[in-house]
Amino acid sequence: MVHKPDLVSTTGVGVVRSAPDAAILRLAVEVRDAGLAQAYAGASGAARRVVDSVLGLRVPRADLSTSGLSVRGETVWRENSGQQVVAYVASTSLTITVRELARTPEVLDAVVRSGGDALRVHGLTLEVSDRSRLQAAAQEAAFDDARAAAERLAHRAGRTLGAVLRIDAAGFSAPGAPIPLARAALASSVEPLPIEAGETDVSASVSATWRLSAKA
Repeated sequence: MVHKPDLVSTTGVGVVRSAPDAAILRLAVEVRDAGLAQAYAGASGAARRVVDSVLGLRVPRADLSTSGLSVRGETVWRENSGQQVVAYVASTSLTITVRELARTPEVLDAVVRSGGDALRVHGLTLEVSDRSRLQAAAQEAAFDDARAAAERLAHRAGRTLGAVLRIDAAGFSAPGAPIPLARAALASSVEPLPIEAGETDVSASVSATWRLSAKA
């Protein structure tokens, strides 16, 4: 007969709170024109103005990225003519990382003014730059929580914990959802749009299995 050691398995959760110190702006420029070349040139020019305005605020070029330049045709159905292209829409996406959180309103106001009607503000995410430190702290807190639960259960059974046999760490919680921003025109005002950082949570889950001591 094979003897299986007495085990106890528990799962713990750890949560660490910290104030965000960086902002991620997700933007796009979009231009509609009757001509393909004009739409393309308009979107390229608007993107260039936005990038130049941000660089003018001494935001490092490495913290800016553009992607997804596309041009699509808008068509309508006309009797006796079929589908016809009536306009072209050119767009490109931009992501800006603002590592000095206090400057976020200034940067947002600059991109709105430089992008004008072509700008689309998709959202703003507040983040903690050094997430690895918070993730480590949350993971350690989760393990401590699992161990406390295991010790409590072992004590109720008149046992003590032995060696830990297995540890399973789940993925960390995803960052909070982006803060939706109203139409770009509303953000460009006499006073820059205020940004309240608040706090963000980083959570982790850890499951562990311990060997139980022999019964007294």
